[in-house]
Amino acid sequence: MPNTPSLGHILIVDDDQNISSLLSVNLKSEGYSVEVVDIAENVDRSAQAETSLVIVDAMRQPYSGMDLIYDFKEDPQTEQIAIILCSGFKSERMVIDALDAGADDYIVKPFSLRELVARVKSILRRHSSSTPRTGNIIVFHNMTVELTSQTVKIDNTPLALSKTEYAILVLLLKNVSNYVSRIEIHRKVWSDDTAGLNERIVDTNISRLRKKLGELGTHIVNRSGHGYMIS
Repeated sequence: MPNTPSLGHILIVDDDQNISSLLSVNLKSEGYSVEVVDIAENVDRSAQAETSLVIVDAMRQPYSGMDLIYDFKEDPQTEQIAIILCSGFKSERMVIDALDAGADDYIVKPFSLRELVARVKSILRRHSSSTPRTGNIIVFHNMTVELTSQTVKIDNTPLALSKTEYAILVLLLKNVSNYVSRIEIHRKVWSDDTAGLNERIVDTNISRLRKKLGELGTHIVNRSGHGYMIS
């Protein structure tokens, strides 16, 4: 991987060489470094430490772009990387599935190059202004979350959270100012639950979390059709 310039490193995963070349040339002209991989299964997630954004299609491959999104978002080493799914599939179901899987945006091919570049810049701005994180510590206002010990402190006073409440809080903090759908919250927090989505259990646990956070609980907001967000 080349040295990352100030604007960041972008990984393009697409077996359409014309699209990959077009994106690569234009994103490099904007100041990004670019890496292109044509087969999604060949992406080495362990080598993505400097990657800021992934633009992926590969939807017709056995290991698809959607599979790649799930694996990126389930891996603690890559879950913070922004992802755009850029595909020729136009169905509303595909868009919803991609966003629920953790994609930051969905762009339908053929696309406007200027619009895509504008969306890339917007997404990277949002990610660069997300919650301050140093190593295994997340800071949000007067709250500190230590990921290694799984402890939460407000004004340096320990806060008693259940394992589920803690998992929801960390998930929201890793996506500050971005909505996380109930489906994604349920999938990541209750990953061993084979009974399917239970929106009521998500709402109940977030209600309890809000109360325990006190004034900080008002920062957790929800919007119908979008999910929950800590802002």
